[in-house]
Amino acid sequence: MRAWHVIESQAQVWAHEQMSAGRTVPVEAQRQVARLVFDRRFGLGPLQPYVDSRDVENIVVNGCRETWVTYTSGVKEPGPAVAETDEDLIEWVQLLARRGNSGREFSHAFPLLDVALPGGVRLAVVGWVSRRPHLAIRVHRLVDTTLEELTTNGTLSPTLQEFLSAAVRARRNIIVCGEVNTGKTTLVRALTGEIPAAERVITLESDFELFLDDPALAHRRSDVVALEARQANAEGAGQVRLQDLVPACLRLNPDRVIVGEARHGELAPMLEVMYSGARGSMCTLHVHRPEHVFNRVVQLGRRADLGLSVEDLHLMFGLAEPLVVYLRRNSVSNDRFVSQVMEVGPPADSSEPTRNQIFVSGEDGRAIPAGGHISAALLNDLTEHGFDPDLLAAEPVQAGGGWS
Repeated sequence: MRAWHVIESQAQVWAHEQMSAGRTVPVEAQRQVARLVFDRRFGLGPLQPYVDSRDVENIVVNGCRETWVTYTSGVKEPGPAVAETDEDLIEWVQLLARRGNSGREFSHAFPLLDVALPGGVRLAVVGWVSRRPHLAIRVHRLVDTTLEELTTNGTLSPTLQEFLSAAVRARRNIIVCGEVNTGKTTLVRALTGEIPAAERVITLESDFELFLDDPALAHRRSDVVALEARQANAEGAGQVRLQDLVPACLRLNPDRVIVGEARHGELAPMLEVMYSGARGSMCTLHVHRPEHVFNRVVQLGRRADLGLSVEDLHLMFGLAEPLVVYLRRNSVSNDRFVSQVMEVGPPADSSEPTRNQIFVSGEDGRAIPAGGHISAALLNDLTEHGFDPDLLAAEPVQAGGGWS
């Protein structure tokens, strides 16, 4: 990288100047200075070694001097100071904000910042509405991952892997839900690996996190369009909301649409896409408990300001016929795993969508087959795409499983 060579050369010049003044600078010290300068300008400064480590998952910063690093094992330890003063920290964050795809502002007028940085890093910052600036850094480790790899690490069972793989190939819509930090985005990335390579995929995100258009993933698919929402400028102009991108992306001829996370009014138009625009699409939802997904759909659907009633939203949800995949995280071991899978269908005897609990929670919380609770239409679709229906009867439902 040219920038690295320039900085390394300047570090050598500095070392020679020090030697001329009678101070010896070892070669390793020169390299360390060059690395510190490079990381400050192009990386995350003193936090970059943690970002580069395969064992680090999350980093939070509370003001210039307090840092906490959470590892993939779940262990949380203190990290280094990141700046001399909070003012220096804010200035550094403002530099980072400009590195994102859309170049976001962090100021008194815009005290909340969310930005995706190079290298699979997501940065969230709060300033001016708190006593000190606070940063949260999420490092996405499993960018190039597959369902098979998630089965190996325990997120899926072999049966669930086969089920989800066939569901994607059968162009079934999928909604992945769960609490924060349960691995929803990682599962969606893995699911996209089952989409035929010739299909055109469009991703819509508030902040780039899926990385399906990353050149390093070109071996998986080449026809990917990644779209990111944009905040308004200081004059209040130029905003592009995620819900604006949903209908806009349909004019780009997608085979499938993937919304990284539905948080506002984009869910209602996304359900319309799932029903009539691009079957086999996906999105993620934040849901505390799996049975809350119906109320969450209504809540987000009303944010679209489309005048939709509860009954309208239930009908849209049912007609989309999604599979709802619920993820959990073990707070002790930090393991993530699918806990339940539900099939949603159009309303029948009531205004709410029908539902079949295909996989329910076993004694350890992990998903096991519910013993045949699946529609004939879905089962036929899965069978046509290589799924063995006998797998759904392979394990009995354990006491305490199911949805409350």
